[in-house]
Amino acid sequence: MPQLESGNCEIREREAAVFPGILAESLTQSRSELVLYLSFILMGVCTTILGPILPELSSRWGLNDTHAGALFTAQFIGSSLGGLLAAIHPPRCAILGFVILVSGLLVLTVANPSIVTPLLFTYGLGVGLVLTGINLTMSNISGARRGQTLSWLNFCWSLGATICPVLAGVFIPRHRLGVFLSILSGWGALMALTFIRHRAAYSCRIAENAQETRPLTASIRFLILYFGSLLFLYVGVETALGGWLSTLATRLNRSASFGELAISMSSFFWLALLVGRGVFALALKWLRETYIQPLALACSIGSICTLVAVRSFTGVAIAASLAGLSLAPVFPLSLSFFLSHADRSKSSGIVFAICGLGGAVMPWMTGAVSTYRQSLELGLVVPLGGAILMLALSLYYLLLLRPRYPS
Repeated sequence: MPQLESGNCEIREREAAVFPGILAESLTQSRSELVLYLSFILMGVCTTILGPILPELSSRWGLNDTHAGALFTAQFIGSSLGGLLAAIHPPRCAILGFVILVSGLLVLTVANPSIVTPLLFTYGLGVGLVLTGINLTMSNISGARRGQTLSWLNFCWSLGATICPVLAGVFIPRHRLGVFLSILSGWGALMALTFIRHRAAYSCRIAENAQETRPLTASIRFLILYFGSLLFLYVGVETALGGWLSTLATRLNRSASFGELAISMSSFFWLALLVGRGVFALALKWLRETYIQPLALACSIGSICTLVAVRSFTGVAIAASLAGLSLAPVFPLSLSFFLSHADRSKSSGIVFAICGLGGAVMPWMTGAVSTYRQSLELGLVVPLGGAILMLALSLYYLLLLRPRYPS
């Protein structure tokens, strides 16, 4: 395969000599990057789909909140494993992930409780392979534009996460869950075929931008532990909130007229997250990023406290929006801080795997507390505790860790 990829690179070099070189290369790069952006919109939908469809699955199969929360655990354990494996060869692993993801969506249309847990583990494996594979592919092909391109990639994921509950709210009340999943599987198959078409271009550009990796020194290992813990908590909090909001809203008002709006409740959270990331990206021109993160986490704690306390549909919508807005800068800033210290080390796959485990643990814990206390609002104390721990870690970085490990 390396010889084949080398041959493809030579063909591209000869083509550039025939056509206007700069323009041809620019068009090729734009198209190949567009495929990654469009794929990440789909991945935003596929990563967060369990939350909006969870009320339907729980009702159909008679699941309590503990069993429902275990479905998140299965998906995100698989996703963490996919994150580790994708670092081996990102483009190839992304293609394999698409195949697994599409197959999982199709099987889920006819699944039953006896197979849903291993099915979601396998589905999560596909999600992890695609997410990490595309992240690392984009990082490797973008060179000096890494920060900008990864920011846009993150924006596309948030866009997909925002539209997912809206789409679910259209199909599920009309008993068309199978149709919804089939449409997503078709979208995934199309993205896979398009990705395969551009794989040679990705391999060539990765080779062009390749840099020598740093060894895993003791300081980098400590930073992996710190940022892995911080991102573990973040993904756990984000997944717990986004995953359980539709169920919470459904239980507040069971009338049929509120069905679509209740299923779409998590859209308030994801839309606020999407808008917030754009706003904070602009705010970084005037504010120091090290101070934005602890301030945002303090606001998120207040928002989640409100979410635990309110009992009205409108109150949940407002609190969910405030939580999404305040959490918006946390992940991009944390990833930026990590890369500023440990760029080009062999640690990306490890950190992606650790943060994926947060999505496996916290939503399940939220469901377990909800079942034990017979209150989903009290179950949301779990992500509240995660936000408090994140604030403590953020202050530790600001006051002690950053001065010790200058970037």
